[in-house]
Amino acid sequence: MVQIIRFSVILLIYSLYNCNLTAQSIFKPEVICRGLCIADSILFFREVKPGDCFAKNNRDDLDMQQIVFENSQSISSELLTALCFYPEMSHLRIRITCKAIKQTMNSRPSPLNIFRTKPNRVYKLIVNNNKGKCIALKFNELSFNIKVGWLGHELAHICEYEKMTTLQTIGFALKYVISKKYVRMVERNTDLITVRHGLAFPLYEGTGFLLRNTEISAKYREFAIANGLSLSEIKCFWCSMQNGY
Repeated sequence: MVQIIRFSVILLIYSLYNCNLTAQSIFKPEVICRGLCIADSILFFREVKPGDCFAKNNRDDLDMQQIVFENSQSISSELLTALCFYPEMSHLRIRITCKAIKQTMNSRPSPLNIFRTKPNRVYKLIVNNNKGKCIALKFNELSFNIKVGWLGHELAHICEYEKMTTLQTIGFALKYVISKKYVRMVERNTDLITVRHGLAFPLYEGTGFLLRNTEISAKYREFAIANGLSLSEIKCFWCSMQNGY
């Protein structure tokens, strides 16, 4: 038993120091968008509506058998719309559920993935049902556009998990828990991925909602400000994309 524990500790330490995320080369902790932009056109401020994305992408490309809604069918339209902006994820197995968690929502690899081959991995996307001790934003009361933007952010996390080996995933989890600097790098990178997938305005509207909302805790708001892209940065990166950068 002692040997098993010792091996596990060594494995965790090894993964912690050898978790070279692809994301790190894309997005530095203090990245600055140097483009100049006045994003006031209807192209930026256009809200995402049910079925919008399917005009550009074939809905049949989404493998519906890979998506499992566990007590979460009420957000199926928003989730499928967000997924449409991530065609590379059409083959992934994702379980969506609503239950009590500390955040409004989060995504994570299934713990059993350490025993699975990459094609058989399962990811979980959890939305807070506000029935526990931690009351988050009332997801059902948000606009469709904001819901799609935040779900798109969680799908961006899953995109990054999919790039990692098992050891890298363990290292990622450890670094995320112990390093505030790492959390900032990961969350800002995830916002950037969301923008690059065409969900700039949904993310922008959701960020603005967080900053204006007086019902959320100061701690929640401070986390969003410290670790996410600012409103001006979201616009800036969107403009850079329009200019081919």
